[in-house]
Amino acid sequence: MTVAICNFIRFKQNGGGYVSGYNYQNFYVDQTITYQSTSYLFAPFGVSTGAGTKGGDRSDAAIAAPPSVLAINLFVEAAKENWLCEIKSVLLDPETYATIQEITSETWVCSRPEITVERSALRLASPLDAVDSHVPKRMLSTKLVGSLPSTGSISVS
Repeated sequence: MTVAICNFIRFKQNGGGYVSGYNYQNFYVDQTITYQSTSYLFAPFGVSTGAGTKGGDRSDAAIAAPPSVLAINLFVEAAKENWLCEIKSVLLDPETYATIQEITSETWVCSRPEITVERSALRLASPLDAVDSHVPKRMLSTKLVGSLPSTGSISVS
């Protein structure tokens, strides 16, 4: 069975507006594609959204690209400015390349760049990750979730 998948990425500023000019797709080489009323340029990148983690927490993901000046600068700025990264994965017809359906739509926090001579990567964290992200944290309160434990101990009777 042949499968064709296109990933669309774009970045959001901390205030909520999309960052202009940084919309990319990784399937249609040398083409600009419009998906859901947004234009995406081609860029050679790969997406790893942590689906293979043993704990199933999906709290870590990455975008990897060749170490070009554009990719490095984009990844450094995205992490420095605490942008969010929206990733949409779309299933395509392998013969016509027409869109069949959207598989996933995820939003990640741009955490940190990882640059080597072989590749550049942008580490992404879950917006719910209280350790690695820089977005405003949510706090559990009785108003949100009801009764909360007052100790770390669990007793079974």
